Amino acid sequence: MVNKQPKAPDADDKNRSSIILRDGYDTETGVPGKGCSPDNGVHFYVYFTSAGIMLHQKDAKMISNNLIFEKLRFKSPNGTAFYLSVDDDGTLKTTKVGEQIGDSAQG
Repeated sequence: MVNKQPKAPDADDKNRSSIILRDGYDTETGVPGKGCSPDNGVHFYVYFTSAGIMLHQKDAKMISNNLIFEKLRFKSPNGTAFYLSVDDDGTLKTTKVGEQIGDSAQG
């Protein structure tokens, strides 16, 4: 019987390739969609599904290392929206949406 499992390429493999935006199943979750593989299909990461964009833990690390936010907007259980920010001393600050001058609910 022939082994049909994808084989990870080594550094000398002349057939080494990445898979970019192909149909497949996420190897972590089994979710179907369009995705990519850095290692010839051994690990396949789906990023686009019929439900929308799918992010992975490694994406969260990349986002948190490369994006800086001045404020984040959160909604409380009763529907009130708040901004979470930090002052120059590193103290967390919450402000009800609409209470700051020039603020709007659009965020």
